[in-house]
Amino acid sequence: MPWGPLEAAVRLRWAGLPLTAQKTEPFKVFDNIYYVGIQVVGSYLVTTNAGLILIDTTYAETGDLVLEGIRKLGLDPANIKYIVITHQHADHFAGAGRILQVAKGARVGMSQADWEGVERLQASGQGNNGITLTRDLVIKDGDAITVGDTTLKVYVTPGHTPGALAIDVQGKSDGRSFRSLIPNTGINPSPDLTRPYIASMERLKGMGPWDAVLPVHGFLAQVDLPLEPRDLVFAARQPAPRPKTAHPAALGPAKINEYFDAMLKVAREKLATEQSRTTTSSR
Repeated sequence: MPWGPLEAAVRLRWAGLPLTAQKTEPFKVFDNIYYVGIQVVGSYLVTTNAGLILIDTTYAETGDLVLEGIRKLGLDPANIKYIVITHQHADHFAGAGRILQVAKGARVGMSQADWEGVERLQASGQGNNGITLTRDLVIKDGDAITVGDTTLKVYVTPGHTPGALAIDVQGKSDGRSFRSLIPNTGINPSPDLTRPYIASMERLKGMGPWDAVLPVHGFLAQVDLPLEPRDLVFAARQPAPRPKTAHPAALGPAKINEYFDAMLKVAREKLATEQSRTTTSSR
């Protein structure tokens, strides 16, 4: 995928270290959206006038880091009303049980397919899948989650997992709104999910225009690779100028469409390879 070299470098940086070493400072993305995840796995906090919405919870071992990050922002995790899990991988759901011990009244939501996946993982006893979750909110395609003055629109977009979710949320800054997407753009190695992935990415692109994409992993960001020595030298000293009217997280529809096109190109190449192998093996 387009981010392959960046992902490899990021994962190598933290290889062999305990997950808790990935602690990082929370930061504001928009006036109402904050990053409270760890170095390699994202978690976003959406603030409203009636409580908080948490999107993804990182690993079981790092759920406490998410809670700490929320508190560092001056917010109380006990005010979380919803925890939305974007997909069934442990680095996104396993911290939820710990967070629920603090956010006692929060509801946890996933798609039907990914609830089933989480239940299988937690029943297997393999790996650290956190405190066992009881199935709660089953999110269907097109559902809306509303807390106070804020509504998230949620779409079931199979591909990364059978029931991966994409979240449409309005980022607010200085009286302006930016239509922001939290998608699952990672492609799954399974041939069974290649066609669903393509359909989901085509759908999300067609649902635009999007102002910003907030990645569930930092390395999935829209960074032009490979970087040249000149880019690396000047990036630290002379950041590329942005239009004064733009928000730092808002790359705009044209750039985001290029991002989707790059992912779709690789996914279609993957599909062609899989089809070729199937044809060859059937001879």
